[in-house]
Amino acid sequence: MGRLTGALVGADPDGLENPHRRMVTGTISGVLIAALIVSGFAVFGFVVPGGSAKWKKPGALVLEKETGSRYIYMGGRLRPVLNYTSAWMYFGKKPQVVGVSSKSLHGVAHGQPMGITGAPDALPTDASVTDQAWTVCAPAGSEGMTLTVDRPGTGPSRDVALEPDSAVVVSSGGQSFLLWRSRRLRLTQPWLPRVLGYDGTPVAMPAAALDSVPFGPEIAPPSITGRGEAGPKIDGHPSKIGQLFVVRTTGTPDRYYWLRRDGLVELGPTAYSMIAADPLSTHAYDGPVRAIELSPAGLAQLPVSHGAVLPDGVPDTPPRAAQLPPGDAWCTRQTMADGRIEIVFGKPVPSGDVGRDTSGGITRTPDTAAAVAVQPGVGGLVTTRAGLYLLTDAGIKFPIGSKIAGVLGYPPDKAKPIPDRLLAMLPTGPPLGTGAVEGVVQATTTSVD
Repeated sequence: MGRLTGALVGADPDGLENPHRRMVTGTISGVLIAALIVSGFAVFGFVVPGGSAKWKKPGALVLEKETGSRYIYMGGRLRPVLNYTSAWMYFGKKPQVVGVSSKSLHGVAHGQPMGITGAPDALPTDASVTDQAWTVCAPAGSEGMTLTVDRPGTGPSRDVALEPDSAVVVSSGGQSFLLWRSRRLRLTQPWLPRVLGYDGTPVAMPAAALDSVPFGPEIAPPSITGRGEAGPKIDGHPSKIGQLFVVRTTGTPDRYYWLRRDGLVELGPTAYSMIAADPLSTHAYDGPVRAIELSPAGLAQLPVSHGAVLPDGVPDTPPRAAQLPPGDAWCTRQTMADGRIEIVFGKPVPSGDVGRDTSGGITRTPDTAAAVAVQPGVGGLVTTRAGLYLLTDAGIKFPIGSKIAGVLGYPPDKAKPIPDRLLAMLPTGPPLGTGAVEGVVQATTTSVD
């Protein structure tokens, strides 16, 4: 049988060597070598569980893949890091994140947590404060205000500016104002809104919401010297200083005039409406206040008074009353690029977008907005009389020292001035101080340099 196998396989019936010997030997040898390699890796894995030790190198922020926990390896221990900013400040530069499996970290001792409680986990990526707009809204039926910070035309506010020929009457602190062309004009008499055609109830607006709107001139009934004194004869009839006259000509609008000591002065709709309704005007009449018809010839015989009736900045014709769409609120928007302030209307930030929880080092004051919304990624370094602050898209401002600002990539000389009244509307986080850069990061707040 062996000679037959040898003849068929090896072509030699008298051969002494088994033709299957080489195959069997090779198979057994391969199995033994593979077993040795596997055993070697097993021993290595037992001695060095994680393989790579890159996470132990200085400047590495260890990210445990399975849990998302972050650590800094120091002194043979893994110290949990409270937030990304604390790690950045500790290293003095942007940390290198190294993902490591839980198995690789098994058996490594843990130390105390390190970092600043409440420091931001995400830093602004779009830090150009110059391109931002800050919008303060006063929702109807609410005493609280909302604040939106975004880049105009791209953020959540989508506000609509008040048209130049429209205005809105608001009330605040017992006073009424006409908001028109980015100015607030105080209405000095309670009856003025009705006389000027604003019949609705003034929109209640907190004083802080109006603080951003510059004052314009006051809207008050024009004063006159010698009211009630005898004037010249007009169209053959006696007159009194302070009386109103109207010239009617076919094909043209009626023209109104006011008699002063030096002559007649033409009136626009705003001035005429206020003078006609002013209780003091009754001193120039023996009966009801009314405009006396004057002929064109009589007008031509009287001198013209050239003195201004209304101060510059008061509209000659009352602007039309703006209508607020349902669900919208009146707002003021300030663009940081040029400081321009506009009266706008839009959807206010839903209440509760910024909670009132004061844990984690976040504090609020009576000036803090009821809700804050910051466009994702928007923020940056801002400055006020109180110092430097870092604004994040969480809607929180953090006091920060100039040294730390530079470490985090925000040059102090690039900080954008922000009005104190606007910054006060943001909740305040813990100070970002120098302790982290010096390697002493506590689990509480540190002082600002």
